[in-house]
Amino acid sequence: MKRHCIRLADIAAIDNLMLAVWKAARGKHHRPDVIHFTQRLDYNLNKLAADILQAKAPYARYREFHIHDPKERLIHAACFEDRVLHHAIMNLAEPVFERTLVPTTYACRPGKGVHRAIAQVQANLRRYPWFVKTDISGYFPSIDHQILHDLLQRRFKGTDNRNNNTPDNRNNNIGFRLVLS
Repeated sequence: MKRHCIRLADIAAIDNLMLAVWKAARGKHHRPDVIHFTQRLDYNLNKLAADILQAKAPYARYREFHIHDPKERLIHAACFEDRVLHHAIMNLAEPVFERTLVPTTYACRPGKGVHRAIAQVQANLRRYPWFVKTDISGYFPSIDHQILHDLLQRRFKGTDNRNNNTPDNRNNNIGFRLVLS
C-alpha cells in the first residue's frame, strides 16, 4: 500500500484554509463563533496557519451539550477553529480515503449523501426480507486511539508529533497529533 505525505505547509496554505472555512461555516453562518471568526477572517486565518506550522493546533476546546434524538446523547462539539483545521486536513486526505471506501459508504462523501443512501436501503429492503438495527452504546468514546493512529500511520507518512513535538523533530509533515488530538 502506498503511503501518502501531507505537509503541514499544504494544510496551512491560505487557499486550503479559505476552502475549509467555507465548508466549516456551511449552514452555521448565524452562530456566534462563526461570526466572530469571519469578522476578522484574515487575522484568524493567518493565526491558524501559524499555529498549524508550529504544531500548536488543534486547540481541543469543546462545547458540551445533550441532544434527545430519540434518546439522550452527550455531544462534544469542536470549536470553530478546530473544525476549520479538520476540513483543511480532509481537503488533502479525502482523495486518499475515497479510493479505499466501499461503494455503500454514504456519510460525508461527495456525490453520495442521504438520498442515495435511502435509495440503496430501499433497494436492499426489496431484495432482502430482513434487517438488523443496532445502536452500540458509547461507541465513539470507546474507540482505541492507538489502533486508529496505527491505521492512519499505515496510510500516511510523517513524523509522529505526539511524542516529538519540538521544532527540530516536526519535519514539516503532518503529525498524527494533528489528526487525533
